[in-house]
Amino acid sequence: MKKRRWPKPEHSSMSTSITYRVSHRALLGYWLLIPVGAALYAAPDAPFTLAGVTPAAPLTAALTWAGMGVAAWGLLNVAYQRLAHKYVIESDRVIERHGIIARRVTPLHIHHIRSTEVNQTIMGRLLGYGTVEMSAAGTGTSEARFDRVSRPMDVMAAIDGSVSNKASTAGGE
Repeated sequence: MKKRRWPKPEHSSMSTSITYRVSHRALLGYWLLIPVGAALYAAPDAPFTLAGVTPAAPLTAALTWAGMGVAAWGLLNVAYQRLAHKYVIESDRVIERHGIIARRVTPLHIHHIRSTEVNQTIMGRLLGYGTVEMSAAGTGTSEARFDRVSRPMDVMAAIDGSVSNKASTAGGE
C-alpha cells in the first residue's frame, strides 16, 4: 500500500515555529460550488434542453447570473477560510489568529496547556482533517482551537512535544 503524501505545514524563518491553515479538504463543499456555478453560467439552458423544454429568455439570464454568483461565493469562501485562519505553534506558545480586516488573536503559553484534544467528524476522518483543542489549567473549556487542520493527530503531537520540551526545560533549571 502506498503511503499518502499530505501537504506539509509552513515553517517560518524561526526553526521553532510551525504554521498551519485550514485544510483544503475541509473546504470541499465550497470547492464544489465553483464548477457547479461555472457550469450553470456557461450553459444555463442545459437542464431545460435535457428535459425537452425551451426556457424563457429572462429565466436563462437569471440562471446565468445565479451561476456566476454561486461560483464567486465558493471561490470567496475558500479564499477567506484559507487567508483568515492561521495557527502557529512556537517553542513557548501557540497562537490562534482569525480575521482579515477585524482580527482576533488568541495566544496560549505552552506551560499553561494541560490537555489537548482532537475532534474529527466522519468526513474529517475520511479526508484527513479535524479540530485540535487545547485546555489551560483551571478551565473546563478550550482556550484555543485549531479548526479544520490537516493531520490533526500530528498537530496534537507537535503541541504535546512542545509542552513536554518546555516542561523538561523548566524542570532542568
